[in-house]
Amino acid sequence: MRVFVCAGMGIAKNQKINDEAKSLGKLLAENDCTYIQGGSDEGLMGETLREFIKYNKKVEFVIPERFCELDIPRLEKIMGDKALKVQVVQAETDRLNIIKRCDKVIVLPGGSGTLEEFLYSNETARSKEHSNKVILVNIEGYFNDLLAQIDKAIKEGISKDSTKNFEVVNSVSEIDLFEE
Repeated sequence: MRVFVCAGMGIAKNQKINDEAKSLGKLLAENDCTYIQGGSDEGLMGETLREFIKYNKKVEFVIPERFCELDIPRLEKIMGDKALKVQVVQAETDRLNIIKRCDKVIVLPGGSGTLEEFLYSNETARSKEHSNKVILVNIEGYFNDLLAQIDKAIKEGISKDSTKNFEVVNSVSEIDLFEE
């Protein structure tokens, strides 16, 4: 199973969020998933990556060309003797298209890049460009405002119920990787 993980590039002030990022890395590794991410060893992405590679080496990085000089040496260092599999893409939009080739997209707390990945995954699921399951991990209500905005758009008639093409869980422990 190929799982694309979206998460912030900073460490959260709320330790529960950092712990959940580690839990996700372990969950994916123990279930023999291929862990795919945008090529960062920083923040929550790094927490998830470091935990994952303790148990499994099936990691793929999708890095826009302009970030290669910075990211690849850092990833080589963290991956150690594990094979580094990198797909270099021209631009951010090319990286987003990789999401459509994964079986699941799991979204942890993050900033604008994470939101971009989440919204892209949700919208491309709505338009039937893929059938990936998109899972938003709403740790301690991190995404409550975003969820309220989506509900508001539906309530106002600006959006339809079909806008919601994702599952919301409150903890990594609630994720069922094998549920369709």
